[in-house]
Amino acid sequence: MNFTEKDLMLAQKNGIISSEIFIDLLNYLKTLHSNDTAKLVQKDYQKEVQNPTQVKFTMENFFYYFGAFIIINTMGWYMANSFQIFGHGGLLALSIIYFIIFTIIGNLLWHKGKTTPGGLLYVCAVSVIPIGVWSMLTIMGIMPDEYDKYSDFHIFVRSGYILMELATVLGGCLFLKYRKFPLLTLPICYATWYLSMDIVPLCLGHIQDPTWGMRNFASLVFSLIMLGFALKYDRKTEGDYSGWLYIFGSTMLWGVIISLINQFKLYNEAYYFTFALFSFAYMFISVIVKRKVFMVWGAIGFFGYLSRLAYTIFKDSSIFPLILVLIGLEIIFIGIYYAKNCDKIEQKLRKLILNE
Repeated sequence: MNFTEKDLMLAQKNGIISSEIFIDLLNYLKTLHSNDTAKLVQKDYQKEVQNPTQVKFTMENFFYYFGAFIIINTMGWYMANSFQIFGHGGLLALSIIYFIIFTIIGNLLWHKGKTTPGGLLYVCAVSVIPIGVWSMLTIMGIMPDEYDKYSDFHIFVRSGYILMELATVLGGCLFLKYRKFPLLTLPICYATWYLSMDIVPLCLGHIQDPTWGMRNFASLVFSLIMLGFALKYDRKTEGDYSGWLYIFGSTMLWGVIISLINQFKLYNEAYYFTFALFSFAYMFISVIVKRKVFMVWGAIGFFGYLSRLAYTIFKDSSIFPLILVLIGLEIIFIGIYYAKNCDKIEQKLRKLILNE
C-alpha cells in the first residue's frame, strides 16, 4: 500500500501523529526515496557497463555496427593492399596510429556509458593488429619474400602467419580482460581458426608436406577446444561470451566431418547414414545448449541426406514419400509430448551434459 504526503498530513490533523513526527517522517521518506533512486540509477548504469550486450538492436545500434563493419573491412583489405603507396614502414605507422585512435576514442565512449560504440571500436583496434604485425615482420626480414601481399593472409595456409594470429589472439584477450565486451571474442575466434590451419606446416617443418588428415586432426582439436570453452562459460557470465565460440567451433567441426568424407571417399550409404545421425545429433545439441548454429548445420546435413535418398535410392519409389510422411507425423507427436514435459527433460539433459 502506498501513502502520500496528504495522507500523513491528514493523520497529523486527526491527532494520530504529532506535528514533530509528521515533519521527521516526511523528511526521512524524502531522503530515503532520493537515496533509493540514486542507487537504482547507479545500478542500471553499472549493469549497462558490465553487460553491454543486453541492449535492443535499434537504428542507433545499426549505425554503430555498420560503421564498425566498414572500419574492419577497410583494415582487412583496402588499407592492406595500399602498402605499395605507403610502403611497409608507412603501413606500420598507420596501423599504430589507427590502433591508438580506436583505443582512445573507445575508452572515452566507454567511460561515458556508451559501451556499444566503445566496445566496437575496441574490436576495430584488435582488427588492426594482424596488418601491423605483418608490416613489422616484413621490415625486420622475418616474413618470407613470397608473403608479399597481406590479402594472401585470408587465402593461403602458411606457417609464417602464426605470429600475426597469436598477436591478434593475445591482443583480443587483453582487451577482453579489461573491457567486458563479448564481441571481442569474434576476432579471437577468427584468428584461432586461421591458427588451426597454419600451425600444421609449422609443426612439420621440412619433414614432409602436411596431408589433409593432419589438417583435419588439427581443426578437430581446435574445434573441440573452442566448444569446450563455450560450454564452460555458457550462461555463467552476465554477457554472452560463448556465442562466437559456438559458431566457429561448430562450423570447424562440421567442416572436419565433410572433409573426412571427401578425403577418404566415403561414398556409400553406411557413411551417409552416419552423417545423417551426426546431423541429427547437432540438432539435438542445439536444443540442449540453446544455440541456433547447431540447428542450422544439423538441418542442412539431415535434409541433404533426405534429398539424396529421394533423388537417388528411392527415385522411382511411391512408398518412400509415405514413409517420410509417417516419420514426420511421429516427430510431431514427439514434439507434443516434449512440449508437455520440456522443462523436466531439458533440466535432466543439461544436468547430464553440462553438469548444472
